[in-house]
Amino acid sequence: MDYNKKTKEKKTIASVIKAIEVIEYIAYSEKEVGVTEISNGLNYGVSATYHLLNTLKECNIIVQNDRTKKYSLGLKLWQIGMLAYGQNHISVTLKPYLKKLKDLTGETANLTIMDNNQIVYIAQEESNKLVKMFTTTGATAPLHCTAGGKVLLAYKPEDIRNSILDKIELTKYTENTIVNKEELIKELEETRKNGYAFDNEERELGVSCIGGPVFDLNNDAIACITISGPTARFTEENKKKWIDIVMQVLEEATNYLKTIN
Repeated sequence: MDYNKKTKEKKTIASVIKAIEVIEYIAYSEKEVGVTEISNGLNYGVSATYHLLNTLKECNIIVQNDRTKKYSLGLKLWQIGMLAYGQNHISVTLKPYLKKLKDLTGETANLTIMDNNQIVYIAQEESNKLVKMFTTTGATAPLHCTAGGKVLLAYKPEDIRNSILDKIELTKYTENTIVNKEELIKELEETRKNGYAFDNEERELGVSCIGGPVFDLNNDAIACITISGPTARFTEENKKKWIDIVMQVLEEATNYLKTIN
């Protein structure tokens, strides 16, 4: 994450920002990473990186492999993450609706929010089928090529939506990815009109999604619930049936959120 703009606007502690960037670098690495790799990846000095790693290690935020001397995330971060999950009332409150949606459609149900101009998966109910889609909780994905991203963009005020579109890159992932801004805006308008969005293999070939918004008391779309699965199961017949189910569950989730708030 790039914190440079934020540091110009507010008084911050540079070493804390660097420590967070080190944690994020390790978190998004697929395997253990060494001090030189982290230093090069973040363009920090080796000495400064080493001191940051030692501090994080002392706090049990990261752990070091005694054999390879490389670093990975520690269990303390997992504990903090679980506490954060428990304090996020949306992910906890809407979990039963994900289960209901999974049971009714047979596909994986996801709960996403928008953060830092991308979607974040904050809860999930995995399909019981052998072939299924699943995403790690906490994972992020682009806005323009996901059902959740398109839904959350569609329900932003026009000026905010356009500001976000000016900042994000419309990267092409498949032949179905929308990379033209005007075409994407047209789809977002259609999404808002219909109340739901599709991901027709726009992020990954063989994967399709359907999703719609969950509203708060102010009728702001604060989250999106989607189902995802193999495209082979997203037949026209199933999509027509699943849209109705998704819309029903979304309405129930929204009504419940408004009741408890």
